Amino acid sequence: MNKPNEQFDEKLSNHFKARKARTTLSHAQQQALKHSVAQKQPKKLGFALQLTSLTCALGLLAFIVLNSNNVINTAPKTVLNTIDIHDYSFITTHEIDQTGSYASAITQQKRALDTQLANDLRRHQQRHIEYGTLVKVDNDWYIASCHDEVLVQIKQSLLSDLKGRHAVESNINTGDMLAMAHNGKGQIIALKHAGVGAKQCGA
Repeated sequence: MNKPNEQFDEKLSNHFKARKARTTLSHAQQQALKHSVAQKQPKKLGFALQLTSLTCALGLLAFIVLNSNNVINTAPKTVLNTIDIHDYSFITTHEIDQTGSYASAITQQKRALDTQLANDLRRHQQRHIEYGTLVKVDNDWYIASCHDEVLVQIKQSLLSDLKGRHAVESNINTGDMLAMAHNGKGQIIALKHAGVGAKQCGA
């Protein structure tokens, strides 16, 4: 009874040794495998580092986007609190009117208009005699001023008033050099020939 068991054990042992010999790596193969594993490990570590870096970058990007949205929402409030609307000469207004149409308008600030008017009045008050050439007569008179390249239009209503007060000389023709007398308010109170010795505009 022992012999068959011994034979079986011997066969099993031989079979195991044969299988082990076939599956066991040689020393050179073991070294190559260790070298291969050593090279693969950094790649796994590198991938993990890349994944970590990507996660950090996405987190930073999300923080920047959320922070910039907060800045955009609060910036106009800061700007509106620091401006003075009267510093602007013109204001453009855009709206949807009652009919549902888009409408826009330009409003000129009263202060700018007042300043401009005051400057104009001061300039007129400082100049009592203004010279110019009569360039056109078409009911109204058009006189090209010599002082500041202004075309002065004198309406027929003022001409009639001046003629009624004998403040317009006769025989005035197109091309004549005229003297326009102003009062202290800058209003034209008389139209006369400039005289023989008066220079032409720009001369």
